[in-house]
Amino acid sequence: MEIKKLYNYDRGRQIFRLLPTGSDKLIIEERDRDKKEVYFSCLDIYTGKEIFIDLQFEEKYWIGIEKIYKDVILFHRYEKPDLPNHKGIIAFDIKSQTVLWENQNKFLLAAEDKVLFMSSEFGITKLFSVDYLSGEIESDTSEVQNIQPQKEDYSSYTYSHKISVEELNNLIPSNFKKIINEYVIKDYVNFVSRNKTSLFSFHYINNIGKLDNIFFAVDENGTILLQETLNTGLEKIEPESYFIKNDLLFLLFGSSGFGVYQII
Repeated sequence: MEIKKLYNYDRGRQIFRLLPTGSDKLIIEERDRDKKEVYFSCLDIYTGKEIFIDLQFEEKYWIGIEKIYKDVILFHRYEKPDLPNHKGIIAFDIKSQTVLWENQNKFLLAAEDKVLFMSSEFGITKLFSVDYLSGEIESDTSEVQNIQPQKEDYSSYTYSHKISVEELNNLIPSNFKKIINEYVIKDYVNFVSRNKTSLFSFHYINNIGKLDNIFFAVDENGTILLQETLNTGLEKIEPESYFIKNDLLFLLFGSSGFGVYQII
């Protein structure tokens, strides 16, 4: 197995979400908490080529991604700032980079080329659906009740699991153990095994008593296929800092950057 670096991304803002699409695109949500502004960007997932960058709306902060359906991003608003309830959808087409339509009702689901909403007026709740491209109302309560949400398929994703240092030593090649023993590892290791290759990250105590986060990919012969420092000078353990989708490895660098690598 080989691991080929494809590209890096870092625009100096906190990455809130990375969302691969079914059409080989990558949607990035970044937030500037000081300015209270959110930015959305889209890249070709394999090349890093920019499809659009720093998309914003009239509402600069209280907006997020509800769902991506067939290359239409369904952005949600919030019922009230600082409260989690969502209300309203802005449908944005990735291909044309235009807003297709807006609807101020409560989003329920997207399926069968429709987007379902719930409206409530004068104490009466009503379900209706709109065409996902035009936003035009197609059917009312009686016709949409049988539309079922599509089950999210996460089978193309691989996430690490936590293991102890002792467990790691039992899983990696013996000739690589001496390299691991040079690190004073803090707490657990995030580990994945794929095609006889061990991929893992851990935090270790550096020479000034802080924590650095490092990633290794090591084959069955003990050869290092990839080694990256993901973060330095930390006060505490960070959450999981990598994931795999199909043949792509995503490494998170600090809070504002990531790298994409292809597993060959």
